[in-house]
Amino acid sequence: MNITTIIELENQEVEHIAGAKLVFAQEQIEENIIETCVECFQLEDSTETVTTEDAMQRVFDRLQQRGVIPPNVEDFSYEMPSCERLKRKTDSEAELPQKVILSFMS
Repeated sequence: MNITTIIELENQEVEHIAGAKLVFAQEQIEENIIETCVECFQLEDSTETVTTEDAMQRVFDRLQQRGVIPPNVEDFSYEMPSCERLKRKTDSEAELPQKVILSFMS
């Protein structure tokens, strides 16, 4: 029997664990639709960036070290924040998606 575990993390939790900030890219799909997704991670106190895969591997490894993820788990998957949203006349601040999903089977 396989058991799938899903860990839902806030953006700030992922950034703290990874030691890097999420870098979002926005693309105007239509006049009133904007797609926002994670492009990469920028290391704290640096201009250096790391791929999403490397940053999420770091998150996985640190959660495993803390005992949140069992030591025998080797493979995992993740979903990064991504969304399409309607652009409103009153949009004064970017509305960014706020959840990262990490899952694994044991």
